[in-house]
Amino acid sequence: MTTNTSPLTGASANTGKFAGHASSRPSHGLQLTRNDNGSVTLALNQPLTLQADELEELVTSLAGLRADMDPPYPLDCPPLSALEPSYSPRHWVACDPLTGKILLFLRHHLFGWLGIVQTPETALDMLKSVAVEMKNLELSDRDPRRDLH
Repeated sequence: MTTNTSPLTGASANTGKFAGHASSRPSHGLQLTRNDNGSVTLALNQPLTLQADELEELVTSLAGLRADMDPPYPLDCPPLSALEPSYSPRHWVACDPLTGKILLFLRHHLFGWLGIVQTPETALDMLKSVAVEMKNLELSDRDPRRDLH
């Protein structure tokens, strides 16, 4: 069993496959217990009042905890109806000359800035996928049947 400390919150969480009933105390007085069945129990010892930045730290800490749980996030995208899309998000792209990777940051309206690091090849694959979808939209705009809906 290992103990990881969140750089954002100072919260610690016991991790590992056999971390049953391990307790830790994340920031803001939140008591966290990993259960043998893979679930997590969160308990508050007192009322919790948070500023926006403190809530963001707690959400980030909980997201890190979720990433370590089973089942893992699915590899395939869920149905679009199950997603909370962010329409026309702000974005930032850069090349990291030290690693040769492409840095992509998207600002989601619920989760804030999400960072993605890609190889140039996977970034190009993403661009190709976007181009295919743009072409599909262009073709559907030309389809005379589109006015029949």
